[in-house]
Amino acid sequence: MPRPHEDLERHTLTDHRPGGQIVPLRPDTWWAIEVAHVAAERAGAGVATYETLIEKARASAAKVHEAVVLRSHNNRRVIAMLHVDGHEAYRHIASAWDDHHLSAERHAVAESRSLALYRLTATDGEAAIDPDSKDGCAFEHLLLAVERVLPVATALVAAPGFRGASIFGTDDGSASAIVYRFTNIEAIQAFRATPEAQRILGPTGGTGETFYPVHPVRTFSVSS
Repeated sequence: MPRPHEDLERHTLTDHRPGGQIVPLRPDTWWAIEVAHVAAERAGAGVATYETLIEKARASAAKVHEAVVLRSHNNRRVIAMLHVDGHEAYRHIASAWDDHHLSAERHAVAESRSLALYRLTATDGEAAIDPDSKDGCAFEHLLLAVERVLPVATALVAAPGFRGASIFGTDDGSASAIVYRFTNIEAIQAFRATPEAQRILGPTGGTGETFYPVHPVRTFSVSS
C-alpha cells in the first residue's frame, strides 16, 4: 500500500521505498534544511511529501545534489536535508515549497515547519548519513550562532561511542544544526546528559525541545 500523500493531484512518480546510498557530509557545502512538526499518525505522510518534494527539486533547475529524509523516533519530526549549490538554488526551492504548502493548506501534514539555508561549517569522525547503518543518530536544531555551538565538537569526539558529527550554521547567525552518530542511542543519550553538552546545547526534555533522536528513512545520491 502506498503511503498517504497530501497532494495526490500533482504527485510525481516517486519511489517511496526506504533506503538509498550513503550521503557524505562535506565541509563548506550548502544545505537547505526543513524541520516539520507533525502529528505522530501523519509522520508517514510527511515523509512521503518530502520525498516527492525532493524528487521535484532534483528534476528542476534548482541544482540539488544529495538529499536526506530523517524521521524522529517519536514520529513528531520529519527533517529534509538537501545539498544545494548555494543561495540561488535555495531561493528556488524555498519559493516552490512555499507554493506547494500554501496550495495544500487544507490537507496540510505539518503542524509547523522551518526552512533555512545552512553552510556545513565543520565535521568530525565519519561524517555521513547511511540509511542502512545501525548506529544511533540525532539531530539538533539550535537558535544559536554556529560559533557558539562549535565548542561542542570537542565533547562529542571525546564521548564514548562517538562515530561522526556535522555542524551547520545559517548565514545570519540565527540558527545552527548538528547531525551526529554514536554506536547506539543509549550512547547519544549519555552524551546529551553530560554537563558539557547541556552547557552548550541546553537541556533536553523541555518545552523548547531541540534534540531529536532520528533515523534516516531515505537518501538521494547524485547518481540516484
